[in-house]
Amino acid sequence: MPRKIKFSFAQAGIILPALLLALESEVAAVPQTVQSAKSTTGILAREQEFEAQEWPQKPEKRMVKMWVEEPPAGINKNTGLMLVLHNWGGVYNSSEYIQWCKTFAVRFNVIAVSVNYLQSGPEWRKEALPYDHGFLQAMDVIGALYTIRTQLQAQAITFNENRIYSMGVSGGGNVTQMAMKLAPYTFACGVDICGMPGLIDAIAFGTGEGTDLNAGYSRDPQSPAFLSKDMQEIRDFGHPEHCKILHAANPQLKIVIVHGVADTSCPISAKILQYRNMLAAGISVDAHFLTEFDIDGVAVKGTGHSVGNREQVVIKYADVYLKEDGAFAKRLNVPNDFARKGKIEYPTSNGRYIVDYSGYPKISFQNK
Repeated sequence: MPRKIKFSFAQAGIILPALLLALESEVAAVPQTVQSAKSTTGILAREQEFEAQEWPQKPEKRMVKMWVEEPPAGINKNTGLMLVLHNWGGVYNSSEYIQWCKTFAVRFNVIAVSVNYLQSGPEWRKEALPYDHGFLQAMDVIGALYTIRTQLQAQAITFNENRIYSMGVSGGGNVTQMAMKLAPYTFACGVDICGMPGLIDAIAFGTGEGTDLNAGYSRDPQSPAFLSKDMQEIRDFGHPEHCKILHAANPQLKIVIVHGVADTSCPISAKILQYRNMLAAGISVDAHFLTEFDIDGVAVKGTGHSVGNREQVVIKYADVYLKEDGAFAKRLNVPNDFARKGKIEYPTSNGRYIVDYSGYPKISFQNK
């Protein structure tokens, strides 16, 4: 059975700044029960959990689980990190996502991490709370990277911090987008497979206009589920000004989009608009809007939301960017957000969102 470990920087006596819309929470840290740094295999506990940022909808201690898969040949100086992110309502340790982690760990020489980010699984639907839609969910997966990085550094394990990637499907595609946005100096490549095109009105309020999704938000300012303009703007990966900020921070970023034209969950028209705004800002995007012509019966089996074999979709469309010897292998040559320990700001209509990397990554909102 895989080992489970819990850990907290609070146990180490380290004080970290608190940021989440004026709320405080303890944060994740390095597990103390790990193998010797002299070995390059079996360094990390396969199943872990860490303390994440507090959620205002349920202000209480919140733990996030993750599955960690090392390359079976061991961690070397070129081993990168890769997020493998499940769909809306999925779970981190399903057989499918564990297998993907194993495949990508070998194929790309990465430590592959599947994260049970906020509102994973079906249980959250029973609470009648709005779906986070890539906000704290993105901070959770960024927190997973921070935790893995901290563990490796604590053991003096050499790896390649310039090879950090993410892939995700559906809701995980959206979280991949948002992780790249909220950690703009960190990712070399992200693969978005049929991801949601931001928190558009049709999804936010479940209007049924081109989508069968309903995130459960309200237009009523008195409702606990009220969606402010600022909340909607920060969740839009295609926000023109935000795209410019991302590109200015990370002009080397490569984004791969794979999206079926007959998708009835994540509207293709909204996704193409998002794509257009990304291109206008200068972001390098390799987009594949799948038609019947693209069906190959192996990776692509249809043009709807499921697309086909998502593991093979990554291999087909992103091998050249993710493999160490890929024709267009992507890696950054600047310090990432964790190394920079700075702050990222995204202005919105009535204020600004600030992501603080001085310790465990946290996000907060400040009014004008």
